[in-house]
Amino acid sequence: MRSVQRGTLTLTAGLAAVALLAGCAGGGAPADTKPDASEPVTIDVWGWDAEVTQQVVDAFNESQDDITVNYVLQASNVATQTNFRNVMESKQGVPCLVPGFTPLSTSLVNGWAQDITEYVEPVADRYSPGALASAKMGDKYYGVPAGPSAQFMMVNSKTLADNGAEAPATWEELVETGKTLAPSGVKIINFAGEDPSSLINLSQQAGAQWFKIDGDSWTVNLHDKSTLKAAGIIQEIVDNDLNSTQTYQDRPALYSYFDSGQLAALPTQWWSLTGLQTNLVNSLGQWDAVPLPQFEGAKERVTSGLANPGIVPVGCEHPEAAVAYATFAAVDPDGIAASKHPETGAIGVPTALKDVSDYTEAVVPDKLFDQSPAEVGTVIADAQAETIGKFEQGPNYDAWFPELQDQWGKFIAKQITLEEVLANVEAYIASDLESKGIDYTVAD
Repeated sequence: MRSVQRGTLTLTAGLAAVALLAGCAGGGAPADTKPDASEPVTIDVWGWDAEVTQQVVDAFNESQDDITVNYVLQASNVATQTNFRNVMESKQGVPCLVPGFTPLSTSLVNGWAQDITEYVEPVADRYSPGALASAKMGDKYYGVPAGPSAQFMMVNSKTLADNGAEAPATWEELVETGKTLAPSGVKIINFAGEDPSSLINLSQQAGAQWFKIDGDSWTVNLHDKSTLKAAGIIQEIVDNDLNSTQTYQDRPALYSYFDSGQLAALPTQWWSLTGLQTNLVNSLGQWDAVPLPQFEGAKERVTSGLANPGIVPVGCEHPEAAVAYATFAAVDPDGIAASKHPETGAIGVPTALKDVSDYTEAVVPDKLFDQSPAEVGTVIADAQAETIGKFEQGPNYDAWFPELQDQWGKFIAKQITLEEVLANVEAYIASDLESKGIDYTVAD
């Protein structure tokens, strides 16, 4: 076990600093009050969506007289990050709500995020468990609840039927199905060499916690039983050549492979469906939506999915107004209705809701599946209800994720094992935290 404390910002100090700064910034009204109707407030909300968000802002402003939201359009996600850092350094023009462009722990350690617990708790029953989990650090809300887009799985029903196979219900069954398909040249799943998200998703689903808060320290653990269970599934797939390695950096080639009938299963999310129908030709109507496989012996069904929640920055003097707007946009029927795309009329799945079943059928394209939109919509809604929402990424995600990408690429090329990947990344995390003076312990 390795622990270090270098005298700079620890987690507890960060929490205290955020609370202190939030108090100095004004903190807002008590949770059970609204801004005085005789003194309406105006807040700035940032975002980089040029089409839909302004409609939601307009609907919110028209729905009440206490709060006026001014939508400040940013050029892009990257521009938002740059501009936000600048205003937080200058303490001038601080917005009251920014989208989740970085993990919540990063926002907290940087002293950006206010504690908004007293404003979220009164409306918490309107959000899904996954959305609430995404916004918490410890037992407090430092983010606005954000609904993750849950994973489900598409299977090529024709490919499976031609080979006498069925959609796997567990990850262990998926491995065995892959072995059944292998003699025909069909791959069970695709692992892109630049994308380690499969490892993160399966680890989250298995119950892993790579980072935990322990008093004033972080506990780092990329070698727990849950992570190794997920890694074992992936290792067996790669060892037996059951996966393809199509890159996401060449989209035409990727879609062509998906369309070839040589891929049996594709974990996906609802927002990918339209793009799949647009880019597939030969396999349209051959796909079935099925629940994401579970791990054998799991006590309950859970689905991978995580989101970076938006934050109310330190320096915003009206956090209650920011949470009121965010709640309207995320879970209020009028706010959801206002998110209709101006050209297509489409409304995305409002993933922060407890029950999204009223919205899922509408996002299912008409030619992709060998199922009715209602059947596919039910699979999506069930996945959303089961999504975990939380997988803590620690205070140095920007440093360790590129390292994980590099190590994952070596694993996919069969240069190292996945357990070696995990050990190497864990060592990298420890070294980086130590160099930054952040208190940590690597679990036994």
